[in-house]
Order: sequence, then C-alpha cells, then structure tokens
Amino acid sequence: MNMKETWKKSGSILMTFLVAFLLLGFVSIVKPGYGSAANIKVLSISIAVLGLTALGQTLPILTGGMDLSIPWMFCIGGYLCAALTGGDNGKLLYAVPVVLFVGLLMGAFNGFGIAYVGIAPVIMTMASNIIFQGLLVGITEGTPGGSIPSGIKALASGGSGFVGWLFLFWLAVSVVAWLLLAKTSYGRKIYAVGNSETCALYSGIRVKLLKLSAYALCGMMAALAGMLYSGKVSQLYLGMGDTYQMASVSAVAIGGVSLVGGSGSYIGTMAGCFVIIILEGLLAAMNFSQGVQKIIYGIVLFLAVMISSRRKGAGNE
Repeated sequence: MNMKETWKKSGSILMTFLVAFLLLGFVSIVKPGYGSAANIKVLSISIAVLGLTALGQTLPILTGGMDLSIPWMFCIGGYLCAALTGGDNGKLLYAVPVVLFVGLLMGAFNGFGIAYVGIAPVIMTMASNIIFQGLLVGITEGTPGGSIPSGIKALASGGSGFVGWLFLFWLAVSVVAWLLLAKTSYGRKIYAVGNSETCALYSGIRVKLLKLSAYALCGMMAALAGMLYSGKVSQLYLGMGDTYQMASVSAVAIGGVSLVGGSGSYIGTMAGCFVIIILEGLLAAMNFSQGVQKIIYGIVLFLAVMISSRRKGAGNE
C-alpha cells in the first residue's frame, strides 16, 4: 500500500481526532475550567459509554443495516443488573453474564427478523424498540427500582487524574473489536456482506447467520453500556438510553463508516465518539436551548451521512 492509499484510509480518521481536540481547546477557552483534569475524566467516562454503544452500532451498519432499538436494550441492561444483584457485589459474578446474554438474545431477535424474515432493518429495530419498551414498562410498572452494585459504580465513575477507569475498559474492548474486524475472517465477512450480499453469498459466506450475529453483538454491547451507565449516574430511569439512539449513529457516520455498509473502521467510530461528546460540551457551554442543540445534532448527522455516502459511492466507481 502506497502513501496515497494509506492517507486515504487513515487521513480522515486523523482529521476527525484533530477536530475533536480542536473543539476541546475551543470549549476550554469559552468555558474556563472545562479543560481541568476532573472534567476531562468526566468526559472520558461519557466517551466510553458512547463508545461501547457505538461499537455495537458499527457492526449492523457495516453490513448495510442499522439498529434503532439500542435505547431500550440499553435500559434493560441497567435494570437487569440492579434487579439481579440488589446492590450486592457478590451477585455480579452471575448477573453480568445474564445481562450480556439477554442483550445478545434481544439483538438476535432483531437479526432474525432482518436476516431470515426479510424485514427492513429500520422497521424491525424500531418495532422491537417499542416491544422492549413495553416489556420494561410493564415489568416495572413505570418505576424501575433496585440498587446498583458499588463495583459497577466504581468502574463507571471512578478514575485517576484525568482518566476514568471506564475509559480504560473501553480502550481494552476497542482493541479486541479492532482485531476482530481488521484481522479475522469474521471481520472480512462483515465487510463483504456490506459491500454486496450477493457476492458474499456466492463466495460461500452464510450471509443470514452473519447478519444475525452482527445484531446480536450490537444488543450485547447496548446492554453492557446500559449496565455501566446506570453505575455512572447511580440510578435507573426509563428512557435513559434515548440519547444513544442517534448519538451512536452519528458517531459511526462522523468516524467515516459508510452508512450503506461495507467500508470504514471502528477506530473512526472511536474518533466520532470524541467529537460527539465534546460537541455536546460546546453546545452546553454556549447555552444553546435543547431545541437548537437538536437542530445542530441533526445538521451534523446529515452532513456526516452525506459525506460517508459520497465516499462509498466514489470508492465503487
């Protein structure tokens, strides 16, 4: 691979990281104290929660789909952890695997409907999001209770200096994710399906099973992120995953992953997470209303989608 090709693959990711750090510098000037070690630690934790959620979202998007049921898989993950442990650290040994397994099942439900029944990803995941919402609201009668174990709280909100423990955990998970997508046959098959399901099928790839697995892993990551987020905020509430629906898509798109599938890197998604969280800080520092913030979010997502789609189209020429 020559220098031009290397820059084409990694240059946009480096630029995204640069934008994130420039935004951080600007916000630190506009809002003195924003760049303090304590606040950087808080930011790192927020980036990690979004990063775990966006990691799951990256997999369906690489196959040419999208998961819009993340909000309530996220909520169920947090609720299950509290319900199964009752705040007891000793029960985490079996509670965490159960949370991950339930997330895997919820994601597999999406994947089955999309891959085997033939329902469009957006329709299937929007419908399942409503189903998951109904289940949780029905079970909790609208008031989810329970205590978050101190071990989860320590991981999700603790840290040293300017780095949260959760951020380091996310980096470790990200290394595994990068190796999975960049260095294994599974990752190559994910990209192949996103580029052309027909070609992938004739190449011997079990396309339906692969797509199911992508959504299953997305569900597992959403449940994990929800469990950790509940530790970060030390409480449970309905709708706590709502902001992560479009934030995860935005992070993936800003990071250069094509929203029509087949191209991009999870490292790019990581860069997108930095941009999204720091952008939120900028909007808050500028005292914009919630309505204006949502408009800006929508514009950023629109531009990211347009750029990623054009990049994919140019690559296919």
